[in-house]
Amino acid sequence: MIAEKRRRLISQRILEHGTVATEELAADFAVSYMTIWRDLTTLENAGSLRRVRGGAVRVENEAASEPFFTEKRVIHSAEKEAIARYAAQTFVGDNDILILEAGTTVSAMVKYLDRRNLTLITNGLATLAEAAPSVPDLTVIGCGGILRDVSYTFVGPQAEQFFQTVRAGTLFLSATGLVFPEGITDPSPLEIQVKQKMAASADRVVLLLDSSKFGVHSLSPILPLQRISVLITDRGAPESYLARLGELGIEIHRAE
Repeated sequence: MIAEKRRRLISQRILEHGTVATEELAADFAVSYMTIWRDLTTLENAGSLRRVRGGAVRVENEAASEPFFTEKRVIHSAEKEAIARYAAQTFVGDNDILILEAGTTVSAMVKYLDRRNLTLITNGLATLAEAAPSVPDLTVIGCGGILRDVSYTFVGPQAEQFFQTVRAGTLFLSATGLVFPEGITDPSPLEIQVKQKMAASADRVVLLLDSSKFGVHSLSPILPLQRISVLITDRGAPESYLARLGELGIEIHRAE
């Protein structure tokens, strides 16, 4: 079994059970203790768990810090690309007006937008840069505001007011983490305020969330889970979470 698949299974196990033991993991995957130690170290660096003596525990009760955009871009990049591609190919049609929030998974959608007469609205500097080569075939609108260095996003009163003046069919949204009962959460109140205005301006909200985000708690909730129409995730997402989200009427999709 390749390391990436093994780590995905370890992440799913710890999300569902709260804890894992090194000895059991080594036996189940038929690998050495050192291999499992490297797996747990990698997953800890990605924020998926916290190592303890003899294994690891879930980080559900710890607030996730906010990494820089360039750091987030390389974490779970394969899953993010698959989710972004699936979202663009499945939930975007000709003549659509889209709001793309500035997270790394959502911004990765831009390269897969091959529909006609699209309008893209965003608060993300990286999203604008990704979309620029497609102008004028793609209509691109930036909101303005104060640029945050951590996330390369425009925030503040100007950004919030802008999204109150537009209307879109779909908001593609990401988040730092998802836990119950809080829902999807982020570490920055400035980001959260803009995302809430985005959601109020869209007919539906499509959440793009890779499996490493499940069980991760950040500072404050973004939206009630009932406001999410669709969740697109990857094969590593824990079944226990997906079942509860499905009970709320959220349409679940898994990208290959």
